[in-house]
Amino acid sequence: MGERLKKNVPTAKRLAYAAPAFALAVVGIPIYVYIPKFYTDVVGIHIAILGYLILGVRLFDAVTDPVIGYISDRTRTRFGRRRPYLAAGAVVLALSIFFLFNPPDQSPIFETIWFGTWIFCVFLFWTFVEVPYESLGPEITFNYHERIALFGWRDGALIAGTLVAASSPALVSQFLSLSPTPAGERTKFFWISAVYAPLVVAFCWWCVASIRERTGHAEPIRRGLGIGFGLVLRNRPFMILLVSYTVAAFGSNLPATLILFYVEYVLHSKLADLFLALYFVTGIAFLPGWVFLARRTGKKYAWILSMVINTGAFVGVFFWDPETP
Repeated sequence: MGERLKKNVPTAKRLAYAAPAFALAVVGIPIYVYIPKFYTDVVGIHIAILGYLILGVRLFDAVTDPVIGYISDRTRTRFGRRRPYLAAGAVVLALSIFFLFNPPDQSPIFETIWFGTWIFCVFLFWTFVEVPYESLGPEITFNYHERIALFGWRDGALIAGTLVAASSPALVSQFLSLSPTPAGERTKFFWISAVYAPLVVAFCWWCVASIRERTGHAEPIRRGLGIGFGLVLRNRPFMILLVSYTVAAFGSNLPATLILFYVEYVLHSKLADLFLALYFVTGIAFLPGWVFLARRTGKKYAWILSMVINTGAFVGVFFWDPETP
């Protein structure tokens, strides 16, 4: 078995594993960036209520992530313990995305309930798919460098998908010659959901059909969830990583949700789509360099350097004055 684990992962399998990351990017930029502004400016939800709902769904996400991971680890089927969630969850996630992107024209109270219901469904079933999907990757190969390459493909597909998702509102508006009216905005988000919902299902099923989970996994230790959390809390390296990741998540998720409001209402600019495109094109262009650096210096030092560069780049936002010539 040791020799088997040293083999390179075939390109076709890398591509199949990376494919869901491309489609699942729709849960990134469109939902974090475009949907909040769509629901406040077009649908009519109060921005403070929307903010509380988004905060609630993120806290809800923090609970469901470990729960789904716990359940997936203990699942035993002839299809594996990860792929059934990926296959079934993709269908329900696609339906939730479609309903979230297509609210009916009703009263503000109804629209608020509609948004709250479907945003929670999207994140619940996204977790249902994403946690087993992320767990599947390390089980494809146990070779250190092969994992770097495999995750490089996955993250490259995620960045590419995010770039496409970030560009999709502008592309749909231009292709269909839609005006920036409420009707035009609703049409735009209908077509985005009509493309992405089937894409999520198709790419997740492609991964399920192409990846065969390894057999012979050791049975998980039958401890309760509370005992498991206790073991995690005593794992000092993991806790350092968890705290670092949490801080980094605050730094990335807050600007993602506020960027359109910031660019339009603070900078008084209509170039938000261009800024987003430049951001993600840069990420894709430099991804091979980060993979190379991780191989040379190790993942930890490459990640720390990326955080330093990212933080330094965003510090300038605090000093930006839109009135400065």
